[in-house]
Amino acid sequence: MKVKLKRGQKLCKKCNSVNAARSKKCKYCLNDFISKNIPIKNEITDWRNIELGSYIKVIQGTGPYFICTKDSEDTKIGEKICMGDTGVFKIVGKDQNGLKVNGALNKNAGFSYLYMGLPKKSKNTGIYWEPYRIKKVKFKGKR
Repeated sequence: MKVKLKRGQKLCKKCNSVNAARSKKCKYCLNDFISKNIPIKNEITDWRNIELGSYIKVIQGTGPYFICTKDSEDTKIGEKICMGDTGVFKIVGKDQNGLKVNGALNKNAGFSYLYMGLPKKSKNTGIYWEPYRIKKVKFKGKR
């Protein structure tokens, strides 16, 4: 017998129970759901060849991060806290380790630096410096 699923639900293949659409495990049998790793369209792998004046979008959850060392009401021990910028940016300069950008929207207006070098950990602050993942976009904004 096939169950008709409502919007926002998915079916566990192991126990045939209905779960929430974004859940990672079945709430009844604790079976892990397989997540699809869909490649990002127009992702830039070689950032050194990008032209000045072009627009890029920073993929959320990439860039520098901090690993939480204490439990709090917002975070748990070992949780990754992203410290980087997100949104659409216009490239205004480059150096050996990253891109100098200006925000293209009112949400992220102002100058910013996107680290694109090799992964490393800062000895002073404990921040893990990871390169941003970026993709090229066509921007039709007012700025």
